[in-house]
Amino acid sequence: MIDPLTTPAARPRAPQAKPVADDPEADAEQAALAQQQLAFDADTAEAAELARERAALETLMMTWLKDEDAIMKKWIEMI
Repeated sequence: MIDPLTTPAARPRAPQAKPVADDPEADAEQAALAQQQLAFDADTAEAAELARERAALETLMMTWLKDEDAIMKKWIEMI
């Protein structure tokens, strides 16, 4: 799993304006939203990494299949 603190998507954002009154409920809500945002960013980064890995594996598979096809054609030519 990707560490949410080391991914580019988890870079600190610009500070947001604080509420005028010190409302603990609002602070808790902001903390929950920040945690939810970090989790979303981590999930998005992980999904992007998995998509890159899948694309690399598909490219590797297609190269292997082309090589296998070339070998098969050479075997057929030998017959």
